Amino acid sequence: MVNPPFANGCFYHIYNRGVEKRKIFMDKWDHLRFLETLDFYRKAPTPMKLSDFRRGVVKFKKIENQTELVRIYCFCLMPNHFHLLIQQLADGGISEFLRRVADSYTRYFNTKYKRVGSLFQGRFKAKLIETDEYLLQVSKYIHRNTFPLPMWEGRVYPYSSYPYYLSGEQHTFCDTNFISSYFSKSNPNLTYQSFVEEAEFDDPILFGLLIDSDE
Repeated sequence: MVNPPFANGCFYHIYNRGVEKRKIFMDKWDHLRFLETLDFYRKAPTPMKLSDFRRGVVKFKKIENQTELVRIYCFCLMPNHFHLLIQQLADGGISEFLRRVADSYTRYFNTKYKRVGSLFQGRFKAKLIETDEYLLQVSKYIHRNTFPLPMWEGRVYPYSSYPYYLSGEQHTFCDTNFISSYFSKSNPNLTYQSFVEEAEFDDPILFGLLIDSDE
């Protein structure tokens, strides 16, 4: 699949998985490191590599006038892949952001598990979101990814933005307010939770526009 051109202000569904469909998150700390990586590289310039910052190799100096490359609205980390719903805010922002995230996390993962080579299956996949309806369906699709996981049935999956949509708690880097504003907070039949959980995808045409993780 050829990715669309990226334009500032536009929304995109981003997906990538491990090479040969291998697991890219082996434990809790891998998930947390990937989330930290998303947060660290969503703005530019960065004063150092995330690994140096975490080890304290270079003294952190606050950078004034950092540019927000992308804004993240939904995320979900699955054992062998991840989904993001993001908006580009600066020229080349999505490509630069995802390149840095992939490079940083691959270095971390390869060092930890004593492996070499690529971790992700080529370049990420992306689809342009052109309507409000498509935007909401993508958010639903991303948040429903965890539902088939038997070990999390009836529990809140912690490596997704969905718990923050349910609680209303502010996330450190994921903007949940924009999509939540489409839904009622008082009518239980019109809440975001009811939209996500009580029905499958409403429109088969929209479902066909979503990224197929089995490709």
